[in-house]
Amino acid sequence: MKKIYLILLVSLLTKAGAAQYSLTFCEDVNNDGKPQKASNSFMVDKQGSALKLLLKTDEKLNTDQMDFKIYYINDSGKEEEISKLPQKVEPSWDYVWKELVFFDPGNYRVKVYNSKGLYLTSANLKVNQE
Repeated sequence: MKKIYLILLVSLLTKAGAAQYSLTFCEDVNNDGKPQKASNSFMVDKQGSALKLLLKTDEKLNTDQMDFKIYYINDSGKEEEISKLPQKVEPSWDYVWKELVFFDPGNYRVKVYNSKGLYLTSANLKVNQE
């Protein structure tokens, strides 16, 4: 019985020290930081279509900058970095969003890092063309 309590205690302490991050693709973000029309698959036209990347945390961002790295996933499944977009933030914020315009169909992965280069989260996106 003591082992179960010890395992639960260690598990809770481990989770308490690390914030949880989520990355959502959406058409817009409202004033409360909620995504509007969220999806991992979007249609774009040949002139390009804007999407927003919404990064949320259950605590505070605790950094002054986020780096969004955009990768194209080629036919063999390999990531090819196509862009790195820095975003200034306030450490007390619990969400931040960045607008991107996609022109080309394909599969993409977005990875997010803080100002110290620490990986926070990632998400995949499928872009189709009209």
